[in-house]
Amino acid sequence: MKEQVKEQIESKNKDGVHPMEWWCVDLGQSTQYTSLKLEELAEGFLRFTPDIVMGKNRIFLEMSRTKKLFRLDSIQKRAQVIAQRLKVDSKHWQWGIGKTIPESWVQCRWKNLYTKLLSVDAIFDFIDPFSHSLLARAEQEKVALFHALGIRTLEDLFRIPHDSLLVRFGGLFDQFSRNFFEGCKIGWTRFKPHIDLIENTKWNADEWVVDSESLIFAIKPLVDHLMTRLYCQHKSLKAMELKMSLDSSAPDRLMLLSFAFPQTSAQLLLKILRERISHEMQKNPLTDPIMKVSLKVTEAAERDQRSLAFSYSEQNSEFSDDLRERWMELISYLGTAFQTEITEHPLPEHSWKKVQTATSSLSKKTDNVSHLFAKRPLQLFPAPILLSRVGTFLKKDNELWRIREFSCEEKIAGHEWDVENTNGFDRTYYRVKVEASVPTVHAQAHHEEWWIYKDELRHKLMLHGVYCQSA
Repeated sequence: MKEQVKEQIESKNKDGVHPMEWWCVDLGQSTQYTSLKLEELAEGFLRFTPDIVMGKNRIFLEMSRTKKLFRLDSIQKRAQVIAQRLKVDSKHWQWGIGKTIPESWVQCRWKNLYTKLLSVDAIFDFIDPFSHSLLARAEQEKVALFHALGIRTLEDLFRIPHDSLLVRFGGLFDQFSRNFFEGCKIGWTRFKPHIDLIENTKWNADEWVVDSESLIFAIKPLVDHLMTRLYCQHKSLKAMELKMSLDSSAPDRLMLLSFAFPQTSAQLLLKILRERISHEMQKNPLTDPIMKVSLKVTEAAERDQRSLAFSYSEQNSEFSDDLRERWMELISYLGTAFQTEITEHPLPEHSWKKVQTATSSLSKKTDNVSHLFAKRPLQLFPAPILLSRVGTFLKKDNELWRIREFSCEEKIAGHEWDVENTNGFDRTYYRVKVEASVPTVHAQAHHEEWWIYKDELRHKLMLHGVYCQSA
C-alpha cells in the first residue's frame, strides 16, 4: 500500500503542471510574531526566491524556478543571519522540503512523509497547511472517531474503500485527498512587500539627541535595517526623506536627500548622512532636542548586478557623463583610489601590486606582463606518489607507463608554497607525457601528462599532479 501511495504522490505532476519544490520554515508555535515582524522576515527571504507564501508562524518558499541553486544548509545559515539582524530567535526553527505546500509543511512538522509512519492527526495538516498547528476540539473528536475505527496512521486510512470514507466523513476526506494527491494545485498568494519603506525611532525621553553626532549614532540601526530591507527586495536607494520631530510646537524639520548613483552600502550612506546633517545643523542649529526621527525611501531603483563591477576607464568611449559623475562622487567619499598592476611572482596572491592614483582620473597605463611560470596541474595529489624507473617506463601502482616526452623544467623552492615546516627545499619539476602500456581498469586514460619532481634525499621520482588525460 505504501508503494502505491508513494507512486501516486510522485505522479501527481504529470498532468502538465510545472513540478515545484516548496521549502517550509516553521518559526515555532510558542513565539507569537507580529504581522510586521513576519513581513520583515518574509522580506529577508526574498533574497532567495520571489515566490513566497505566508502562513501562521511559517513561511513557504518555492525554490524550483530560482536563478540560483541553493542547498538547505546554506539557506539555514543565511536565514540565521537574517533573524539575528531582525533580533529574532531562530534556534527552534524547523525546515521541511516537499513537492507541494502541504508536503513541505508535513515534512517540517512530522519529519516524515511515509504514510505508514504518519499519524492520522496529519490529515488536518494536509487540509490546512497554512495555519494548522494544534488540534481544535472538533478535530480532536474526529481523531477519536478514527481511532475508534482502528485507524491510527494514514496508511490505515487508505486501506478503507474511498467511497466508504466519503459516506462517513464527507467533505473532510474529500479535501484531504485533494490536497494529498493534487497539492500542486492548491491556491496560494505570493507575498508582496509594502511599497513604502519607512523606519521610525522608538526613543525614550532620556534618549533624545541635541547634536549631529548623537543623531548619526542613534539612527545607525535604522539605516542598517533600511538598507537590509532594500537589499532583500533587490533594490538600491536613490532618494530618501529624513524627518526630525522636535520637542516643541515647531513644525518637523525635513531633509530631502538624492544621490548621484544608487546607494547599496549602509556604511557609505551613513557617511553621506553625517556630512549632510552636520552641514544642515551648522546652517540651522537645533533649538530643541530631537524626540523622533523617521527615514523614508522616496525613490528606489532595481538593483543592477553589473553595478557590483562598477569601474572607470577614460579609454572607454561608452563611459557617459552620468557614469563619470557617479565615479567622481564615489571617489570623493572613498578618499583614495587605487589601481592594480601585475607583478612577476610565482604565488598568485602575490602576483599583483597596488598603485595609488589621483582622484581625478585613473592611470591609462596597461602593462602586458607575460607570465613566465608554467601553469599548474589541474589535479594535485594530497601526497606525492612514489614512482620507479624501469628502462623507458615509469611504474606506478604496479602499472607500467611508457615515457614519451620530458619537458618544461621548473625550479620551485619550499617558501613558494607558503606553508610551515618546508625546510626550504628546492625541487626540479618536469612535465612528462606518458602512455599506458596495457590499458587497465585503473588506467582510465591511454595518454596522460604528469607533474613529476625528483626527491634528492631518497633519489626517487615522485608524481605530484596530473595535467590532463586523453583517451
